[in-house]
Amino acid sequence: MENLLPTVLTVVAVILTIILSIVGVQIILVLNEAKRTLHKINTTLDEAEAKINAIISPLQNLGGLAGGLQTGIKVFEAFTGWLTSKKNDRKK
Repeated sequence: MENLLPTVLTVVAVILTIILSIVGVQIILVLNEAKRTLHKINTTLDEAEAKINAIISPLQNLGGLAGGLQTGIKVFEAFTGWLTSKKNDRKK
């Protein structure tokens, strides 16, 4: 009976070591797969961002064009108002 206990403990220790080694290898494989997946997601998001920026850029330029047109119209209105006031001053 005295010789049986050390043998059982040794066998249990060996089995636990093997199981934990297998679990460790599996964890490493899962982490590698997660790393690959995150890299693919990052690449996809970068491509999507570039395409969205390519679409938005002309729209932003249109916004600038609209602002420029508004400014031009205001300048034109001020100029015509000035001409009208000059015309009215000459009539008086």
